[in-house]
Amino acid sequence: MKISENAPYSLSLYIHIPFCTRKCLYCDFLSFQADSMKKEKYVTALLNELSAWEQILKKSIKNPYNNNNTGLLYFNTVFIGGGTPTCLEPSQLLRIGQAVNKYTDENTEFTIEANPGTISGSHIEVFKKIGINRISLGVQSANNSELERLGRIHTYEDFYKSYQKLRKTGFDNINIDVMAGIPGQTLESYKDTLNRIAALNPQHISAYSLIVEPGTVFYKMQELGTLEAADEDTDREMYHITKELLKNYGYTRYEISNYSMQGKECIHNIAYWTGKNYLGAGLGASSYIDGIRFTSTKDFGKYLEIFSNYLPENNTLLQIQENINEDYIKLSDTDKMEEFMFLGLRMCKGVSKSTFADRFGVEMDKVYGDIINHYLQNNLLAEDTKSGRIYLTDKGLDISNYVLSDFILK
Repeated sequence: MKISENAPYSLSLYIHIPFCTRKCLYCDFLSFQADSMKKEKYVTALLNELSAWEQILKKSIKNPYNNNNTGLLYFNTVFIGGGTPTCLEPSQLLRIGQAVNKYTDENTEFTIEANPGTISGSHIEVFKKIGINRISLGVQSANNSELERLGRIHTYEDFYKSYQKLRKTGFDNINIDVMAGIPGQTLESYKDTLNRIAALNPQHISAYSLIVEPGTVFYKMQELGTLEAADEDTDREMYHITKELLKNYGYTRYEISNYSMQGKECIHNIAYWTGKNYLGAGLGASSYIDGIRFTSTKDFGKYLEIFSNYLPENNTLLQIQENINEDYIKLSDTDKMEEFMFLGLRMCKGVSKSTFADRFGVEMDKVYGDIINHYLQNNLLAEDTKSGRIYLTDKGLDISNYVLSDFILK
């Protein structure tokens, strides 16, 4: 039985694995090194948290839960991210996968992030066994000296071997992350990376510009004046050539930083951008369910303390909120409108006026008419009158942060 055909309540699931072999110099994600004992304790706690959420969601779905039909709860997408999920032992990933498999089927997009320096044949066997059908590889650059400057643990050759191994074992939906603005990177070396990656024909490419975040090694280097950052003009050239170069290989830009072959967009990320429900499990993971946004604690010790000794009766949403969530925000209609606009406009197809009206009971032009007209006149927004969609033009995408900030209602 396909669960997706019988489930009245579906959502996306994100699982955070906070471990890395070594933290990259630019990384501000919640990740750190850990020994095998800490990893095992975390996996045990994570499985307990998933069990707690299983009970909560069974009780909260609109239809009464039927113990003879586990299809009432369904994960439309699952994304295991980090950190580096493949830092875990294959047997640990197997246990995590088995915990969610009863609420997935062949229609579920099931993604795992993987570092080319940590994937083994045993990992790939587990990927197959638990139904993972999408792999996201963080290569960042095809230039080994650039990888070294980023603090990556792999070489391009390591990546290539991992990629070929995944292809040979049947994985036909692979994303590759590449980065522009790497210290010491030139326009030619960036173009070389794009050409070499695109020539491999992955189904999806995420092309990001380096952002130097507070708390990272790069940030400290920047403060000391020792970071060899790309100049602004070169960074803009890299940004502009990405779309045209990837277009020549058959990729379509569907979001500010994301390109895919036809029909291979990341469904999980689209759920974030379109306001769908998603559950985050694990240290520091964020969730959005029925208009409520909340984030799990980032305190590793506290997380283990709460979930290592989980008891079945400790499974109400209130108990989890009181013990583990760092914030709990019930979004107002204004908040939801803002998110609908500034998240939805990240996508190249933009936002639908009719969907806005159906969701909020008010016409988009009544709330945002002046802002939309201003950017239409300045060729930063465009409107498809046939479909009733508003979207950023190429010029608007270039300065998207500036445009999108105006959709925050004062």
